[in-house]
Amino acid sequence: MERQVIHLVATILLVEDDDDLAELVQMHLKFQGHEVYRVNRVSDAKVQYSQQHFDLLILDRGLPDGDGLDICHELRRRQDWIPVLVLTARDGELDKVDGLEAGVDDYITKPFSVLEFQARVRNVLRRVSQTLDVKHDVSPVHDSMNFGVLTIIPALHQVSINDKDVSLTATEFSLLQFLATRPGRVYSKDELLDHVWDTSHSGYHHTVCSTINRLRSKLSLSDSEHHFIQTVWGVGYKFQPQH
Repeated sequence: MERQVIHLVATILLVEDDDDLAELVQMHLKFQGHEVYRVNRVSDAKVQYSQQHFDLLILDRGLPDGDGLDICHELRRRQDWIPVLVLTARDGELDKVDGLEAGVDDYITKPFSVLEFQARVRNVLRRVSQTLDVKHDVSPVHDSMNFGVLTIIPALHQVSINDKDVSLTATEFSLLQFLATRPGRVYSKDELLDHVWDTSHSGYHHTVCSTINRLRSKLSLSDSEHHFIQTVWGVGYKFQPQH
């Protein structure tokens, strides 16, 4: 079956100090129909972000006045879950893990394929499309997925445990929702990459592992050893409600 391509027009803040690369990225983003604002310093990005709403941030790490990842750290500390895509030359495994642990939604290393970059932007925006759509949803009733103390409301991009909200990034939410649609069903890393990240490249297995770990930590119950997201060693992961 041919995969449906969802096109979402977004307002994007690009933080990149390489002028040639920034112009190339900006051109291709505009070709997709996006509105792009561009700065080349961490401080300028913080000013822009404080003055205007953005649907996506694209950050370089090695900027003249600091690490672009600091922007993501600050946003996540403020419980701001705007999608963040890192575009950087730092391609070490620990660098990627640092980015994912900081709560970024995707991590792309330079040099990169323009077509892959465009696809990754589409995928990040697709994963937050439900959140964007809810701005126009005036219905007071929303279908929910209930698993004992855990409640998932897809239309509101909302998760709660014991009636307390759990803040998830767009990717974390998409992963949880996908696993929870078939409790007990085990998915391999490749299957999760295909269904949640929309990629078949096995080189992104670390992305799955890091996102699973963050999600499991956020869903952990202080009074129980139960984990909603469980590892099936040598196979993959599954969603397991409490008994």
